[in-house]
Amino acid sequence: MIKNLFKKDPSEKVIASIEIVTLHLSGMRGSVDYEIVMKDGQAQVSQYEIRYVDHEDHRILQKQALCETSTLLSLLNDCKLLSWDGFNGPHPKGVLDGTMFTLKATVNEGKKIYAQGSENFPKHYRKLRDGLYNILNAEENSTRPDNK
Repeated sequence: MIKNLFKKDPSEKVIASIEIVTLHLSGMRGSVDYEIVMKDGQAQVSQYEIRYVDHEDHRILQKQALCETSTLLSLLNDCKLLSWDGFNGPHPKGVLDGTMFTLKATVNEGKKIYAQGSENFPKHYRKLRDGLYNILNAEENSTRPDNK
């Protein structure tokens, strides 16, 4: 009976809904934002290039894709995104270059997630990054705005 007092609510361990998820990556060659929002009952994944112009950052849409919400929820839960909250990965000693990341998310009707690191990532980080890349580059999902 005492065990039950310390059990967490199983619903707290999975992401059931998405309001917004933003993954910001920056390195020596540039910065990019991946953003997930809900649109017309589907998950919309966008990739923005960050350009510094006139002393301000500007987000320039590069790619966008719609996919089934269940596909995105499965990716976020497979990556155990809820467990990332509070992750702070300091830059490893002796590493001279690398990628910095910041993740901000609002899921499950108001639950906030925040994580950051510099060439030091939470478990399953690459799975998330690669999953977003695959969604954006699947021809049946993706559109590319004319930025010319």
